[in-house]
Amino acid sequence: MTETLSADTPPAATAAETGADRRLHPLTLLLNLSRQVPQAMLGLIALRFSGPDELRPWVGLLALAAVLAMFGFEYYRWWRFSYRLDAEELRIASGVFSRNVRSIPYERIQDVNLEQGPFARILGMAKVRLETGSSGSGDEGALDSVDLAEAERLRDVIRLRKAAQQAGTTAMPGDEAAVGASSDAPVLFAMDSQRILIAGIFNFSLVFFAVVGAVVNNLDFLMPDDFWDPRRLLDFLGLDDLFATLDLAARIASVVAALFGLVIVGLIGGIIRTALREYGFRLERTETGFRRRRGLVTLTDVVMPLHRIQAAVIATGPIRRRFGWYELKVQSLASDSEKESDHSIAPLASAEELRHVLAQTRIAWETDHSAMRAVDPAMWWVPLVFALPVPIIGIGASAAIASPWIALAYVLLPLVPLISWLHWRAHRYALLGDQLYVRSGFWNQTLTLLPLRRVQSVDIKQSTVSRFIGLAEIAIGVAGRPSAVTIQAIPLEEAIALRAQLLQLS
Repeated sequence: MTETLSADTPPAATAAETGADRRLHPLTLLLNLSRQVPQAMLGLIALRFSGPDELRPWVGLLALAAVLAMFGFEYYRWWRFSYRLDAEELRIASGVFSRNVRSIPYERIQDVNLEQGPFARILGMAKVRLETGSSGSGDEGALDSVDLAEAERLRDVIRLRKAAQQAGTTAMPGDEAAVGASSDAPVLFAMDSQRILIAGIFNFSLVFFAVVGAVVNNLDFLMPDDFWDPRRLLDFLGLDDLFATLDLAARIASVVAALFGLVIVGLIGGIIRTALREYGFRLERTETGFRRRRGLVTLTDVVMPLHRIQAAVIATGPIRRRFGWYELKVQSLASDSEKESDHSIAPLASAEELRHVLAQTRIAWETDHSAMRAVDPAMWWVPLVFALPVPIIGIGASAAIASPWIALAYVLLPLVPLISWLHWRAHRYALLGDQLYVRSGFWNQTLTLLPLRRVQSVDIKQSTVSRFIGLAEIAIGVAGRPSAVTIQAIPLEEAIALRAQLLQLS
């Protein structure tokens, strides 16, 4: 429940409450300022170089005033924020101009997760994220940031008091100490450096160019108008005359070399990105579910109760599958630290390792592509009948109006039906016992393992064309999943029968 108080009401409202008010770590001020100062500095730099002439000499004074104002506001907001562990609930008081006191009963708290960013790890602090599951917005309460020991104490005390409330007993202080001193849970899956390197190679990423693009977009006022001119770059590197003397074959070779360099940058970017996210990956089996810890710069500690897991997704690709590598995700009612419903619990694992982890969730993996039913071939050729004429006419018109070289794009058109055909070949489904299997995607292959007890709704959809040819699409709603599990292009009679089976078994 949420209470709105006046600005003069103290955080401790009544004498009956048993807990002691606590504030966030004082160094939270530095963390908050570190997030705001860079944006303010970019604005001041823009003002210095492209703002009105009469304001440019005052940039230094404006910067000092901005820093002091931000520090004053953050300090007052920190002073007004407090939290307290009462016997039955956690109370969080916040607000600068008006007070907002939130009371969260322990029995409603589903997850208590810890997160440490780079500065928080250096300073020995952590963010405590609480989720009650009453809305789809993710965590409903957050303490950013507290001392690491205090964060671990909060997690243990909240879990103990939640368990005590469910059992109808009262938690004792000695029991809280015992929880904090409990031994580590058994490890189900872990990632070493070699496996992180392999996963990074498969996770090809051009994030480097995205970062450079973001920086350039914010600092474009400092760059000359012809910054993106290739000849200017060649002239800057002293290669303009050399490139002009090259014949056609040498120029083609230089373009190929540039593309090869792009691939190398993508591989390095994928490795760095994967190492930052998956370093120290450790999946443990706790009394209630899974506990996942990972991260090199930002360390996350996430708990996933088994009763909140709705489905599992096995992701792979044609190359990864050839080497026997898969990724296992679970779709949960709880959102992880990245605000996603899919929790990666085995980023790069063999089939045997995946089945070992899946055994803990009561979700089976008992079939594969060859044993599953294919959908109707209309899935790949019907969209082409309506969509392919548009680029054919567009390329011809552009070549006639602008340049004949545009007609070379016709060489790429055969790839469109090929890709559509490959996606149709990959899309299959199977209903085995009390579990549904849905496979989709050619390059990014996903196999959804859906226990029928988790099915919330089953809808049959038909477009104008699908009604004409007697086909339908089934959309299966699952709690905690942002989009439905879909089976495309199956005969209407089969769709009706499958819907009846799914609803009956669910």
